[in-house]
Amino acid sequence: MIAERLDVPDGLRVAVGPVAQGVPGFRRSHLGALEAQRLAGGSPLSCFADVRVASLLTADAEQARWFAEETLGGLSGLAGADDRVAELRETLRVYLACGRSPQVAAGLLHVARNTVTYRVKRAEELLGRPLSGDLLELRLALEIVRTLR
Repeated sequence: MIAERLDVPDGLRVAVGPVAQGVPGFRRSHLGALEAQRLAGGSPLSCFADVRVASLLTADAEQARWFAEETLGGLSGLAGADDRVAELRETLRVYLACGRSPQVAAGLLHVARNTVTYRVKRAEELLGRPLSGDLLELRLALEIVRTLR
């Protein structure tokens, strides 16, 4: 990936759009680079390929925020900053991305397996429902909050 090959000097920002051909492709790439920069969160290097799902999910920020708040309830944390809730959200996001494996999630988060299990249980309490069935909306809402923060 390009991000691994570039060493961006201090004070410089680089945004990379998708590869495309011709004038329409240039426009698409330029708009993608602008979107990558918008979602970069202060990072000196941003690639559209890394934020394309987040871009789609947050194209209408107000609707995205409402969706996340309705889906996540007290776990959304969009009403105010709460490091504990943010930690629960990130644990849940990683846990779901790992196919609901506490062991794999623990390794990625650099915490004990029991810590992951505890945080997931606490997240379920804040959600007000168990993690069952189709979790797509939950995963999308977690990504929206991560992007909008």
